[in-house]
Amino acid sequence: MIHHLAHVDADVVLGAGTRIWQFASVTRGTVMGRDCSVSPFAMLDGSVYGDRVVVSGGVTCGAGFKVGNDVFLGPSCCLANDMWPASSKDGYDDATLRGGERFAVIVEDGATIGALAVVLPGVRVGRGAIVAAGAVVDRDVPDGFLWRRNGYLAPVPVERNAKRMRWARAC
Repeated sequence: MIHHLAHVDADVVLGAGTRIWQFASVTRGTVMGRDCSVSPFAMLDGSVYGDRVVVSGGVTCGAGFKVGNDVFLGPSCCLANDMWPASSKDGYDDATLRGGERFAVIVEDGATIGALAVVLPGVRVGRGAIVAAGAVVDRDVPDGFLWRRNGYLAPVPVERNAKRMRWARAC
């Protein structure tokens, strides 16, 4: 399903059951597996995504990323492919990022990237790992570990599913 208000280039590959919602932009050779969901205002430009990936609203992902199966990309998170971005393209190798043999960021199966997190180039987020909302990740996150906003690593809590919902107290 591609919403009539989404933009999807002709060279994009979408697996069966993948849904692209209004105002999303999926361009320049992006490959998405089966049963993915791309939320409004997401911008995907030439990376590779596995099956059952959830791309939340406002996510920005250019070229050079490999995202595994069952990954959650939280609202407005950013996978970065340029360590020193500038208006000049000197030193930036777009052809290599789009070539599919080398990746700026790899997100392994079952990983979660929290809202507004930034994953810098050269980082691998391990299988089942979690990046906290608002975190900036500048080094690899091992399989099954949580990267907190202060860069502290801890094992993903066993009871995480039981503690998913939190409620604000009414005044």
